[in-house]
Amino acid sequence: MGHGLSTYAVLAAGVIAWVLGKISARNPQTDVLSEPLTQTGMALPLVAVGAGMIRHMGTSQPGWLGINSLALLFAAGFYFWQGLEDRRKSMVVLAAVILNIALAMLWRELQWWDPQFFMIPLGLSILGIIEFMKAEIPERLHDPLRYLGALAILVSPTFHIVGGSWIHIFTLLLASVAVTLLSIGLRIRVLMFTGTAFLIADLLAMIVRGSIDNPNILWIAGIVIGPAVIVLAAVCENHRETLLTRLRILSAELESWN
Repeated sequence: MGHGLSTYAVLAAGVIAWVLGKISARNPQTDVLSEPLTQTGMALPLVAVGAGMIRHMGTSQPGWLGINSLALLFAAGFYFWQGLEDRRKSMVVLAAVILNIALAMLWRELQWWDPQFFMIPLGLSILGIIEFMKAEIPERLHDPLRYLGALAILVSPTFHIVGGSWIHIFTLLLASVAVTLLSIGLRIRVLMFTGTAFLIADLLAMIVRGSIDNPNILWIAGIVIGPAVIVLAAVCENHRETLLTRLRILSAELESWN
């Protein structure tokens, strides 16, 4: 494995073989070489991924940080490009898998062990793959996989919220809002329900955590929330028909979502 440069040499050999294969296809005399060279060029980046992973696991201190994960990022970019150019969805999925492996290797080298670094890219990849391969994935699996992707994103900060980390409380707030906005953009009910549920839970966690740090916050929050609920109930009662109409419109709109 040397110092890691052989991984980049394999990547370069793969790109060169792929380019030569495309050039060979233009000439009838060399067309016979096109398929072998192209297939070799498509396979070598995957070999480089395996070599980078083996070297990463076997080397405690790399020559410079990111040397192995960067090679995997180049390979992921190559397969992503091929997937878009040839309209091969399997290549895009392969690129997403390699990307997540590369990021996990990078966080490990940097000794960043927060679950968010590992789970948020994974969750986004799951959601992206579902939307990208909606026709190939059975419809009955769409919602369970969406729940899985959303939970991977939203559960990741909770490991430290239990310990009282305000940073992770605000991170969950941002993640919940982002998932909710994503649900509006994609018109997906599962993401809307999940993002809203975690947003409410996060707001409650703020109150509970704040009351632990400062006991006065709990009764202040109670005094504020109590009258607010009473006022809200009064306003809703005064605008009962308008509110019911808007709720029916919202319900009908959600029914049209995926």
